[in-house]
Amino acid sequence: MVQSWSEQKLGLKQYFSNFRANRKWLVLLLFAFIIPFYGCALWSRDAIVFHAINYPAPKPSNKSIIPDTIMVYRFLMDSSVDTHYLLISDQDSKTKVVSGHAWTQDPSAMLTALAIRDLESSGAFQKAVDQTSNVPYKYALEGAIKKFEGVVNKAKGSGLIEVEVKLIDFEPKSVGKSQLMKKDYVIEIRSANTSPESLVKALKQGANELSEKIRNDVRKSVTQNPE
Repeated sequence: MVQSWSEQKLGLKQYFSNFRANRKWLVLLLFAFIIPFYGCALWSRDAIVFHAINYPAPKPSNKSIIPDTIMVYRFLMDSSVDTHYLLISDQDSKTKVVSGHAWTQDPSAMLTALAIRDLESSGAFQKAVDQTSNVPYKYALEGAIKKFEGVVNKAKGSGLIEVEVKLIDFEPKSVGKSQLMKKDYVIEIRSANTSPESLVKALKQGANELSEKIRNDVRKSVTQNPE
């Protein structure tokens, strides 16, 4: 049955009237879904605590400056080292990622930057640069991070750092490059407790100790192999 124009017009008016009445409920229903989802996203972001590995720069050494430039290549990382979050291993060597505690930068970037800063601040070399620099250099420092994690064993915690370091002389007396040093460093610092914050603090102390040991060994290797 074909409706007359007046009947069609009346039907349309009734349709739009019903739509306006239901529109309020549609808006309320939409907000009921969006607000909890948005709030949850904000809450999850705020729940993450970000940590940076830092400590005061060393004071200038009273030892003589090595009159050369050293380049520090960005440290490599073993695939087992988490690039984003704090990693904790237990007494059975099982590891877990603590997603609520993240690094501001990956461990490689942080340890490399600290090594450069500390070599420069301590006055060990005339200049310390990163691998993007075009400054001519004689020595190069390479590193490979094998472990960078918190350890919890029998209710006791510690921060564990394992790094392999090489020192290379690119201007030796003999032809080619000369490896002056290759050493594995294992630094473990006891934490006050097993909380993530305490483990991060221990890792900061471990990074400081690692940097100091590397500087001392690099200086010793260079002075024992004078050019």
